[in-house]
Amino acid sequence: MALSVVLPVLDEARDIGRLLAEILGQTPPPGGFEVLVVDGGSSDGTPDIVRAAMRDHPELRLIGNPRRLSSAGRNAGARAARGEHVLFLDGHCALPRSDYLQRAIEIFASTGAACLCRPQPLIRLADGKWARAISAARHSRLGHHPSSDIFGGSPGPRDPRSAGAAYTRACLERLGGYDERFDACEDVEFNCRVAAAGLPAYLHPDLAVEYRPRSSPGALLRQMTRYGRGRARLMARHPREVPWPLVLATALCLLLPAILIGWGARAAGAVAAIVLGGWALAAGVEGLRLGGLGAEAARVAVSLLVIPAGLLLGFWRGLLDAPRLRGPRREGGLGQGDGGRP
Repeated sequence: MALSVVLPVLDEARDIGRLLAEILGQTPPPGGFEVLVVDGGSSDGTPDIVRAAMRDHPELRLIGNPRRLSSAGRNAGARAARGEHVLFLDGHCALPRSDYLQRAIEIFASTGAACLCRPQPLIRLADGKWARAISAARHSRLGHHPSSDIFGGSPGPRDPRSAGAAYTRACLERLGGYDERFDACEDVEFNCRVAAAGLPAYLHPDLAVEYRPRSSPGALLRQMTRYGRGRARLMARHPREVPWPLVLATALCLLLPAILIGWGARAAGAVAAIVLGGWALAAGVEGLRLGGLGAEAARVAVSLLVIPAGLLLGFWRGLLDAPRLRGPRREGGLGQGDGGRP
């Protein structure tokens, strides 16, 4: 079999039926494909939707993920997969083209890549005022790291860390799968090992997948907090992966008490006002640029303030996990070694 599509899901009833229809309606690549939905204990009827689709599609399977973690779901799907290549998708995305799977196999064959990278824009599924504002903020120059390929890029060889999403089976087995101590940034952590092992990676815009943005500031804050925690854990696992903006922001927060003691409340307040006011001003200007005058600009600006706040809060929480993430994995994976660890 040419390709296995693995979907680790949890409570994705809103999108899973549409997504499965898009996948199962694809032009099949030579050698065929299968779809494995790995459910982490959904309570919203997601498994029932999958079982209904299975009646007409023998290439679709449903697998349990009792650990509920995304990393564990990816590993469970990879272990059960029969394809020579494995593509990972989330349950709240959309495939913009009907030959997506075919193109993936063609690009694997033409480039000799062990890992394929893809952009993940947040535009098509942004179906509410806050979702549209969050999409605009996340795509902006303030909303994601400038070196990331996650929202676009031209075809070519790439560092896989920010956008790797499909792999040869040999790559997955050589590196031992995902580290199940992670439930955020597990893909980035695996891609760090792909890069460290010197395995070739390639990005192509034909592999872009549309993702649904969060629909409220609270949901965005929870997402960013989870990502921030993952970044701290990633730094513990791979010491070269230092998120410098979060480290510097943490250092500044730690310096404020010293400034308060040494120079008084006025000096500490002035430093805090300069930093927070500067970011608020930048967010406001970017909101006006992206949203024009009115409520849309305000929503974009709020989103741009929530993103770093959530990342920083999560980063601090993740630092508490750091000691137990140093060293080789103790559980999970695909039964192979810890290859590629820097």
